[in-house]
Amino acid sequence: MAKHRTRGSDRPRDKLRVGGPAAWLHDEPRFRGALRRLDARGFGWDDVASEILPVFERARPFSHPVDPPALTVLPPGVTVGFGVDAGPAFMRISTAHLGHWPVDLAGLAARALGNLARRARDADGRDLLRDSVADVPVVVFQSHDGWASTTVLLPDEMDRLFGARPALFVAPSRDLLIGLPVDVDPEFATWLTEEFEAADPNALRLEAFEWRDGTVLCRPLARAAVAI
Repeated sequence: MAKHRTRGSDRPRDKLRVGGPAAWLHDEPRFRGALRRLDARGFGWDDVASEILPVFERARPFSHPVDPPALTVLPPGVTVGFGVDAGPAFMRISTAHLGHWPVDLAGLAARALGNLARRARDADGRDLLRDSVADVPVVVFQSHDGWASTTVLLPDEMDRLFGARPALFVAPSRDLLIGLPVDVDPEFATWLTEEFEAADPNALRLEAFEWRDGTVLCRPLARAAVAI
C-alpha cells in the first residue's frame, strides 16, 4: 500500500489535525471528580447507569491483569464493550461488575445505547470537518466526548449527520469516524485507517462500515494477514 503514502499536508494526521487523547486534557477536573465519586460510593449501577456508553475494544491488550470485559454483539454485527464516561477516559465494565448489578447484558446494552443516542442528538453539521486526502474527499466526525466511533450503532443519527448518500466509514480511534466515498479503493481506506491507528496507543482495529439505504453493514478492509 506504499503507493498511497503522501507527503506534506497530504499526510492525513497533518492535514486533518485530528486530536487524540490529549484533546481531552481540559476535562481533567471531571475525571478526578468521577474517580472521587466512585471511590466514595462504589462502582454500583445507580452510581454509573447514566454515564455508561458502548465502546469498541482497543486493539492493544492491557499491560496489567484485568477482569474479562462485558461484551455483546450489536447491529451491524460488531462486538461492543461498555465503559463509564469519566471525562478523558472510559472505565471499562467487566463481567464482575455486571454480576452485581440489577441488569443483564441486554439491559446494559439498551441503557448504553440510550445514553449514546441522547449525546449524539447534540451533534450537528458544525461538528463535521470536510476535506480531502490525496484528492479523496473525506468527512471527519469527532464528538470531543469520546464516542464518535460508535455513531455507526445509531442509523438514525448516521442519517441525520451524514445524509442518505452511500458512504464507507472507518473508525481508527474511539473518538474518530471518517467517511469516504462508497467506491473508494479498499487499499486507500486501509492505509488511511492504519495511519491513524499507528498514532493512537488506544487505537481500535475495526473493519469498515458501509452506510447505504439507512443501514450500516460491516465491510472488510484490505488489511495484511496477521500471523498466529
